[in-house]
Amino acid sequence: MAASRAESAAQEPQDRVVVTACDMCYNACTIQVRVRDGVAVQIAGVPGVAPNYGKLCAKGHAALFHLYSPSRLRHPLRRRNPKKGIGVDPRWERISWDEALGLLVDKLRAAREQDPRSLIAASFDGHSFVPLWAFLTGFGTPNFTTVSAGFFCGNGVHPVAYTVTGSNDVHPDLKRTNYLLQFGTHYGFVAQMNAMGLARELAEARDRGMRLVVVDPVVTAAAAQADEWVPIRPGTDAALALAMQQELLAAGLYDEPFLRQYTNAPYLIGPDGRYVRDPDTQHPLVWDQGAGQPRPYEAVPPEAVALEGHFQVHDQPCEPAFARLKAHLQRYTPEYAAGITSIPSPTIRRLAREFGEAAQIGATVRLEEHTFPLRPAVATWYRGVSAHAHAMHNGMAIAFLNALVGAVDVPGGLLNAAAAGPTWMPSATEDGLIRSNNPFTRHHRRPIPPGEVRPPETVELVELFPVSVYARVMLWLTTLAPEAYGLPYRPAVLVQCRTNLMATTADPPVMAEALRRIPFIVSFAIQHDETTEFADLVLPDAHGLERLAPFAHNPYLQYRHVPTPGGTWTFNLQQPVVPAQGEARYWVEVLYEVAERLGIQGEVYAAFNALAGLEGPARLDPARRYTWAEVCDQWARGWCGEGRGLAYFREHGYVELARRTAAQSYPRIFHQGRIPLYLEHFLGAGEAVARYTREHGIAWDTSDYVPLVEWRPCPPFEVNGTFDLWAVNYKVPFLTFSLTGENPWLLDLAERNGRIFPVSLHPETARRKGLREGDRVVLETPEGRRAEAVVRLTEGVHPEVVAIPSLLGRWGLSDPRARGRGVHYNSLITYRFDRLDMVSAALDACVRVRVSRRGA
Repeated sequence: MAASRAESAAQEPQDRVVVTACDMCYNACTIQVRVRDGVAVQIAGVPGVAPNYGKLCAKGHAALFHLYSPSRLRHPLRRRNPKKGIGVDPRWERISWDEALGLLVDKLRAAREQDPRSLIAASFDGHSFVPLWAFLTGFGTPNFTTVSAGFFCGNGVHPVAYTVTGSNDVHPDLKRTNYLLQFGTHYGFVAQMNAMGLARELAEARDRGMRLVVVDPVVTAAAAQADEWVPIRPGTDAALALAMQQELLAAGLYDEPFLRQYTNAPYLIGPDGRYVRDPDTQHPLVWDQGAGQPRPYEAVPPEAVALEGHFQVHDQPCEPAFARLKAHLQRYTPEYAAGITSIPSPTIRRLAREFGEAAQIGATVRLEEHTFPLRPAVATWYRGVSAHAHAMHNGMAIAFLNALVGAVDVPGGLLNAAAAGPTWMPSATEDGLIRSNNPFTRHHRRPIPPGEVRPPETVELVELFPVSVYARVMLWLTTLAPEAYGLPYRPAVLVQCRTNLMATTADPPVMAEALRRIPFIVSFAIQHDETTEFADLVLPDAHGLERLAPFAHNPYLQYRHVPTPGGTWTFNLQQPVVPAQGEARYWVEVLYEVAERLGIQGEVYAAFNALAGLEGPARLDPARRYTWAEVCDQWARGWCGEGRGLAYFREHGYVELARRTAAQSYPRIFHQGRIPLYLEHFLGAGEAVARYTREHGIAWDTSDYVPLVEWRPCPPFEVNGTFDLWAVNYKVPFLTFSLTGENPWLLDLAERNGRIFPVSLHPETARRKGLREGDRVVLETPEGRRAEAVVRLTEGVHPEVVAIPSLLGRWGLSDPRARGRGVHYNSLITYRFDRLDMVSAALDACVRVRVSRRGA
């Protein structure tokens, strides 16, 4: 067992080792913490245990500095200055926990009496989502937001992943792929989901010869280790992907059997762009080549359906969706895409052929007594593609590269995170499209079938985004003007924890005004930051090594992100390693005490049972009161069996359940849900949004609700006078999440790296502008935003780009030595309604700038 392995490693008699879960990001790595004389002195991974298999990133190792930071908040604080703003002193007053809870309960009770929906919770503490959602449900509000993660991260990923696999996330099959094409992502480089597990798998894949090609405007951590870096003009990834699709079809490098059986490519499309349907079943029709007539899709063997041709059905001309797709892609020639992307057309042709040939169309592999298609080529994408005004189309364009060669949910291809699990598998809708059945991603709306367009109940207006999974970016714009969007109430209380929305979203003055519109804000925090500056009440939160949070790898996380093929379904638990500093308390425990004082604990327990899937003896009795430890014990026994309650997890730290089978890892051949290469459902969804917004006088762009994926330029695509460069932000793996901004170990790493705090320019661009290495420069946007920086020259950046790393340039950090270092990229972004993707609700993060020497 891991605990015994950890204990045997102790070198001193007075040491003890506790197995728990890291929370320096959302991956919940299993860790062992060495405690000496009551002080945590070392953090390491637990060998062989998911999801990190004994490895730990720099953030995890550096967590001790947050635990023992002199800037830790140790007591409740009440604001005495009614004025709020960036840099405004709140004039904090220390109060007791009893006073703090009394104030919080009074504000929540008043909000609930007026309208329970007026409560908003903002958090990216994924370890606490299930109990938090239970509290919110019991209170009566639908308003929860992860804030920046829903601005420009997963918007072009999660709905696309649901569309092609039935899972909220996807990742490459690094164990079997031979060709990995990365678009604006760091998969395998200590980023995204299952960061350490995929890093290990990528290293092993590289050792066996996998080719890695990275498409990005900047030589990122991934591009630096690639076989080939393809510099691309920002915001043009979809043009490249569509040109590659066109080349694949022209070269015959596509998987016809896969398209016939597992996509809607054979569905007949009428002159109105809709499916031609059977008059009796209303199911989409395909053309049966053997019978020479149209029949419902489910009634024709895959090998008999037509992918091309022109037919007459119901006295109207029609053709298969695949024929529509081929005709649509004709304009996306490599030459056309070259003019958009700046990538030479021969390179585009070569990439397409490399990808198609690497897919080995027609190959198979035998696993666990099943014969699977083997398609060892995969294209992946993430934030670099999502942070644009047409994020949904961008993500679909890359995802469909995989579908064309049959590399979706089969060995070697693009895999679901958890579309299939021990008790669930995707199924088909009435139209035959993929239906997600994972019970542990119920917090997401599913894009298929589209959600109902109806009067908004949520502040984020998710009801008006029928094919997205959330609409986080709208929440703060609606807070500024709820009446403009028909919201029948105003936000009254914001509960905020572990999300620094002032620093991690965009356009701080806009965010500041939104926060000023909320009458009462309570922040649970470990230390002060840019967001606690706006709070009315600050409560000291427990550090991850001080709190009890069962299933840090809970169903929300575990069944979304891990295990990879051949791995084991594993649960770990976050437990106190050392006592809490000062009066710090785990924020969810505080909310459950608040629920008791409000008299809603029964409603909260009932919601908890539903969200956590507790049944039988494990269910919480709404009529009784539980301690937090008792809630955790019920949860643990409900999920892992009577012999694996809280006591078991306190001793062992984790439990390994069944191995993930080949059918769960590669479910494509085990269900009938089809991938919609032709997005016919977008048409009805877009019409419903247009109809509602028109009837209610809301200006709303629905032009992206089209059935065939397109490349469309971001708002600032064209050069605007002297604003001739793109500002591009890129990830630094050890400086993700705002809490890393003043960690001395991590800042020391950044300092030693030498590339973190300056901005980067191409030498030719610098020569043209008369700039040299080390010059102090000013960055200006057309909207008047400014930043100062030091220039670093490198050929590892696109000539039209100034590259700005990480989340730097912070102004609200507790440690003055960490303030103002580097450039705060998000302060350059314009946050307005006209900069949104009105399908996925992503904020366009494209920024035009001009760069000049300071004082010039």
